[in-house]
Amino acid sequence: MSTDLRKRKITYTIILTSDSPAAHHRRMHIKTGALAFVAFVAFVAVICYAVYTSITMGGYIERNAKQLEQLVQMKAENETLTAEKESLAGKISSLEETLSRKEEQEHELVAAHEETYIPKGFPMSGAAQIKEEDTAADTGEEGDEADEEENTLKVEAKEEWKELIFVAAEGTKVVATAPGTVKEVREAEGEVSYVIIDHGNGYVTTYRNLGSPIVEEGSQVVKGVALFLVGEDNTETGYSIRKDEDYVDPLELIEIKG
Repeated sequence: MSTDLRKRKITYTIILTSDSPAAHHRRMHIKTGALAFVAFVAFVAVICYAVYTSITMGGYIERNAKQLEQLVQMKAENETLTAEKESLAGKISSLEETLSRKEEQEHELVAAHEETYIPKGFPMSGAAQIKEEDTAADTGEEGDEADEEENTLKVEAKEEWKELIFVAAEGTKVVATAPGTVKEVREAEGEVSYVIIDHGNGYVTTYRNLGSPIVEEGSQVVKGVALFLVGEDNTETGYSIRKDEDYVDPLELIEIKG
């Protein structure tokens, strides 16, 4: 009975065979303890691999989650920046349109300002006639009258100036035809008086009359300001216009109304 109670040692036999006819069978006897050790080592290796894989996968998943979160955040930021860019583009376009309109308005204002200073007005405050050239007188009494007139100071048109002579009734005023600065005033005995006004943009007007100027040199004048008062002895006024030092025909600029 003692023999039955003994623990029997269990051994396992591994037989290695080959397809070759000349090969011999090999047998390997593995004890139970060794097999259990090998199995334990394999189990531990599997567990370690599983733990390592779990840790690695956990880190990978965590990194992927962070990257996905960053992508979502970047996408949201990109959408925000795109919206801001479109908004800024709209504002820039609106500002450009506003600036363009302001530039156009400024050009219009400058043009209107320059237009205001062009001497287009009528040089007399009331009705006046343009004096035609004097005709030569015949002999006799008319000749004597002509000689007397030659000895009398008159406002004679200067052809090189393209000057016009206006004849107006007593009480009429000689007026500035546009705003400007009185550039020169002259009044001398035995000579025709004159007033020269610089209107800017190259325009200069000259008013010649036998009366006394009623404006001072250097003063600023507006359109319609009186320069001479027409009396019994100074009914004639010479008027000429220069543009950039070249004389122009006043009738090309004068706006006659009514």
